[in-house]
Amino acid sequence: MKKDNLYSEEDEAFAVGNKSKNWFYRHTVGAFKSAGPGKSILYTVVFIAFLVYALLLIVPFAWIILNSFKDPVEFGMNKWGLSFSAGFKNYAEAFSYQVKGTTVLGMYLNSLLVVGGGVVVTLISCTLASYTMAKYKFRGRGLIYNIVIISMMVPIVGTLPAQYRLMQKLGLIDNIIGVWFLYSGGFGFNFLFLYAYFKSISWTYAEAAQIDGASDFRIFWQIMLPMAKPALTAVGVLTFMGLWCDYQTPYFYLNSMPTIALGLKDMSDQLAYNPNYPLVLATAVMATIPILVLFCAFQKTIMNNMTVGGLKG
Repeated sequence: MKKDNLYSEEDEAFAVGNKSKNWFYRHTVGAFKSAGPGKSILYTVVFIAFLVYALLLIVPFAWIILNSFKDPVEFGMNKWGLSFSAGFKNYAEAFSYQVKGTTVLGMYLNSLLVVGGGVVVTLISCTLASYTMAKYKFRGRGLIYNIVIISMMVPIVGTLPAQYRLMQKLGLIDNIIGVWFLYSGGFGFNFLFLYAYFKSISWTYAEAAQIDGASDFRIFWQIMLPMAKPALTAVGVLTFMGLWCDYQTPYFYLNSMPTIALGLKDMSDQLAYNPNYPLVLATAVMATIPILVLFCAFQKTIMNNMTVGGLKG
């Protein structure tokens, strides 16, 4: 019986013999070959559009890295030229540069403390809220869900004065606990993502555990949480990346303990009257490295869970 394949024998041999290239091949050459003339044109247009979009993201970052190796004079004369006139001098100077008496290394430690605690409280609050909403029926559940959706439409600037006044009354200004308190909101995108994921997990497992006498907490802790581990990992990584780049919250509520994002903003302000843009760019590259490494390490987990969550949510 003849096998009906989308690819020829040569294509299949190529894909099998080059497993590392299999994904790229199937989504480029294989996709074009299996599509008809009309779809091929559509795929070409989409491919070019995404290629242009990728270049728009890559070129600015490459420009930042390139100019971080220049001295201020070279940067002022030629912003697009290839030059290493300063070498690693800007990176060495960035390590010793101080913002409010704190070096870049100190800003890194502050960021790890603030962001690490923020990720923990975010995961706890969002997991509890999303699991309860997804798996238990109670009066007012639909109303709460609608309030969550509506609240996401309100701009942050609209709630900032009331939020600041509340933090002031609670005595949590310039207090790391206050920042963690702000990060502990159980709703928003993370709630919706985990809500969809918990919704997709069958309740049959819980029913079997209930027959054996398991309590609600044991079902949540020993059954549901392990099954949601990939989604929790994705949310944790995305939350870390978002909080790492957040300078507004530390700016208002933790000004005496600069994080790397806030320190970069303050450095840019301090150098406004004596511009040294290569130094600022070198610091920006150093601030970006942790989230790039984190994203590369968990890229597969993030993309898989975003796709599954989108299909099942």
